[in-house]
Parts: sequence; structure tokens; C-alpha cells
Amino acid sequence: MKDVFVPDLINGALKHFPSRYELVRVAAIRANSLIKGDAPLLDKRTVANHKSTIISLMEIKEGLWKKK
Repeated sequence: MKDVFVPDLINGALKHFPSRYELVRVAAIRANSLIKGDAPLLDKRTVANHKSTIISLMEIKEGLWKKK
């Protein structure tokens, strides 16, 4: 498991959204869908032992999850 520095995730994810509020809204939607059973869009080794909120920020930072 690789250590994750949350401020780097947030700053990287903000490149895809105009404001932090929009980022929080979209990340919460994605985290809830992961909790309900959706498969992560990243490989299993990357998301191993991370919570859904961190996984959602990772996906947004990589550009895998877009605004809905």
C-alpha cells in the first residue's frame, strides 16, 4: 500500500473542477457509489486498504471520474 498525501489528491483533483465545493459534491457522489458496490476504476493494488473517499479522489485526480 502506497502512502497517500490527501492535500496532493485534492490539489490534483481541483484541476478538473472550478471550486472545492463542486469537487466535494462529486467526490461524495462517487464515494457513495463505491460504498454501494460499484467497482473502483483504478487497479486493485492501487486502491487496496483505502477508504472510499480516498479512492474517489484518486479517480477524480486521474481523470477517470467526471462530473455527473
